[in-house]
This record gives sequence, structure tokens and C-alpha cells, in this order.
Amino acid sequence: MFRQKKGWETRENAFAAFTHGPLTDFWRQREEAEFIGVGDIPVRFVRFHAADHDRVIVVCPGRIESYVKYAELAYDLFHLGFDVLIIDHRGQGRSGRILPDRHRGHVDNFDDYVDDLQAFWQQEVVPGPWRKRYILAHSMGG
Repeated sequence: MFRQKKGWETRENAFAAFTHGPLTDFWRQREEAEFIGVGDIPVRFVRFHAADHDRVIVVCPGRIESYVKYAELAYDLFHLGFDVLIIDHRGQGRSGRILPDRHRGHVDNFDDYVDDLQAFWQQEVVPGPWRKRYILAHSMGG
């Protein structure tokens, strides 16, 4: 079985073994959920949680990205002692769309992203048990 000697610093040397072993096992433990955003659009997210974690990082991906792209980042953050929540913005990833074409990430109003994220924060992050809460945002997610 694949064993890392120094953690992420040496992972590249055996990346295929890492992705097909520890990373895949970790990803299977995810909790997928959704909430209803502006205009009754379902907004999907994924959660990784451990009872002994007292910090959380909310990851906000960029345009045309999904939480599935962030498996390795979630793995690393989780193993550093953080719970991890990753949102798929409306029209992105596995979240709902306004248009019937599932390949288009259209929004009528950019503020809908902001309102969805605020609802997500209030429903999923604020009531959580964490003493510290962080956001890591990429591109449009920021």
C-alpha cells in the first residue's frame, strides 16, 4: 500500500498511488447536501467533518468549477485539522440552473451568488461548533 514519508511535500513521486488509494478513500467519506438558493435554485455543497475539529474552511470555487475539482485540497485541509465545506455556486458544478441547458451557467443577477453564499453561511457555518471560520475563494468565488 502507498505510504507517504513526508506528507504532501513528496506526494508527486507516487501521485497515482495517492489518488487511487488515500484520496479516493477520503472522497468516499464526503457528505453531499443542498440548500435552496434565490429563486428556488438548488445549491449543492460537500462537507468533510470530524468531531475533534474546531476550525472550518469554506471553499468557494471559481466559474465553471465544481467541488469535485477540490478533492486533494479538501484532503490536505482536513488532515491539517479543518472541517471543509465546498459550495457549487448556482449554475456551476452539480447545482441547479436557470436555463434548461445544463452546460450553461447563466445568472440573471450576479448578486444571486452573494445571496446564496450568505444563506449558505447562515444555515451551515454559523450554527456549527467551530471556534474559527475561514473562507478560501478562487476567481469568481471571491
